[in-house]
Amino acid sequence: MKQILALTAGFLFFLVFSTSGKEKNQSVFPVEGISPALKKDAYAICRQYHHEFELIDYGKALEKVRLVITVLEENGNHFSKLFLPYDKQKKIKTISGRSYNQIGLPDDKLKNSAIQDVNYTSAGQIYDDLRLKVAEFKPNSYPYTIEYEYEIEHSGLIGYPEWRPLDNYRLAVEESSFRITWPENLEIRYREFNLPEGCRTQTNEAGKRTIVWKVDSLQAWKEEPMSPGLSAQTPRVSCAPTHFTYDGSSGNMSSWQEFGKWVSGLNMGLDRLPEARKAEIKSIAGEVKDTAQTVQLLYQYMQKRTRYVGIQLGLGGFQPFSAETVDRLGYGDCKALSNYMKALLSCAGIHSLYVIAGADPNKGITMADFPTINQNNHAILCVPLQKDTIWLECTSQTQPCGYLGKFVEGRQVLLITPEGGKLCRTPLLTSAQNLQFRSAEVQISPDGAMQSAVKTAYSGYQYDNVSSRFDESKEDQKKELLEDIAIPGLVINSFGYDVRKEKIPEALESLTMTSPKYATKTGTRLFIPMNMLNQRKSFPSKVDDRKMPIVQKYSYHDKDSVVFLLPDGYLAETIPRGKTLSTEYGEYHSSVTVNGNRAVYVRDLTIFNGNWPKENYPALVDFYTGIVSSDKAKLVLKQIQP
Repeated sequence: MKQILALTAGFLFFLVFSTSGKEKNQSVFPVEGISPALKKDAYAICRQYHHEFELIDYGKALEKVRLVITVLEENGNHFSKLFLPYDKQKKIKTISGRSYNQIGLPDDKLKNSAIQDVNYTSAGQIYDDLRLKVAEFKPNSYPYTIEYEYEIEHSGLIGYPEWRPLDNYRLAVEESSFRITWPENLEIRYREFNLPEGCRTQTNEAGKRTIVWKVDSLQAWKEEPMSPGLSAQTPRVSCAPTHFTYDGSSGNMSSWQEFGKWVSGLNMGLDRLPEARKAEIKSIAGEVKDTAQTVQLLYQYMQKRTRYVGIQLGLGGFQPFSAETVDRLGYGDCKALSNYMKALLSCAGIHSLYVIAGADPNKGITMADFPTINQNNHAILCVPLQKDTIWLECTSQTQPCGYLGKFVEGRQVLLITPEGGKLCRTPLLTSAQNLQFRSAEVQISPDGAMQSAVKTAYSGYQYDNVSSRFDESKEDQKKELLEDIAIPGLVINSFGYDVRKEKIPEALESLTMTSPKYATKTGTRLFIPMNMLNQRKSFPSKVDDRKMPIVQKYSYHDKDSVVFLLPDGYLAETIPRGKTLSTEYGEYHSSVTVNGNRAVYVRDLTIFNGNWPKENYPALVDFYTGIVSSDKAKLVLKQIQP
């Protein structure tokens, strides 16, 4: 569902370009004509982008797109590729293309043999009717220019195009325009973001309304650490229907409530189960009096009986398989499995709500007053109880009951009720819940070797740091541990996991290990790294003239307590100073205490989630730089002379 929604909304139009009948020796797109200011930080330049969208009725539309891009270097080659998805609701009428050399003379035409027509099957999806036309020119030298043109005919529409003239890093824009036309008796909604003044013009002639947006001379943006993404900062126009017709089904998207009614109608009658299954579920539920425990039992039952398979067939992109079908086949997509779980709970007399949501990288519903189809790409289930709410991710066979993880948490979602859609927000775990607490005892030998026993407790989102290992073989688990722990000559003698699959899941990792050269011996001195397992080695790169605000999505809390048993015959010569950092981005504290042949290292780090202005970035870099510096601390021991 996630892929088809993005593609049908037309988000890949920036990748397509156009041809026109120019004289063979006429220079039309010389590279020397590009402003030096636009070349700054750019791998490619969009010379022209013209996108026309004409709505004929609520189920029919025509699109024409023409785009010319000059690729300046090899890193920009991906901008010259064409990816056009289509299905039975979306027909590609024409595609043409041409390449130009550095001085702007025509070089080559796009041949039919260079256009591939392939199945578009995304990860995990084995049933879909989405196909993809792919075209690409092979450059002989740089820079070069590509021009494409194509036309699309829509016979069903649930989403309209979004215009994002600057939708990729390292891409500058000379000129870009977007034109929408529709009969005055129909309705189109649009929302503008970050547009310069005076870029929109409107006309109303011959019973048709037209709006044209134009921008030019947009400089390229570079990637910036901890940023919200380009769409939050650059020009954008989002268009959406009020009424729509798609694959024989009509609906209303004037509000989230109305859109929810359409989704509710699609799901109506699809929650029936075979009588034998209903009897089995009632038998399971009848033995348990606690509702939350019943939800957990049925969730685990569903996980054992089903698996995830992506399905995108017509309305299947939005409508689930029936519960009977999932019960018979044993698989389904996010919609079908959520609907199936809803049916199981219903058999036990437990009310639940089907939910459409945004899952990474989709941010969910960001416009509460402007419904669009691309603000969701996933389905989950909500179980409202008297004193709590349980959220269920139904596509995983291993996820703990009630735990959504970072994939869906902290987003605005749409509950589907018989009365329509209702906005709600999934929970976001706090730093007090996202924990990594570690304790260790480390025996240091006079030659620098070490033996250690370590216990690490992971909970909340930090549970995901290790959860993928639980279904792996012992050999693969050990291999991952060796890759994660960067200690020379490390030997893992034993390890294991104790897992508690609760609403806030927990995992306890226990391991014993040795290394022949953990500490460095130089003459009569031993240099012992204090941070054995949680050393931060990098900080956000410095950015001159930062453009974007700062975003830290999730908060967490790490604490390490390590006891070092020091070798006889040595005294502490240099004890690292403790460090305390207290900022609005997080808090850090480290300390080393030595008492006889026993040294105790404590590191405590809490990272806060939040949003900050770009002007704060140097202070944030200083915070992480301080952590990196402190994490390098070493205790220096000197051998006592006999």
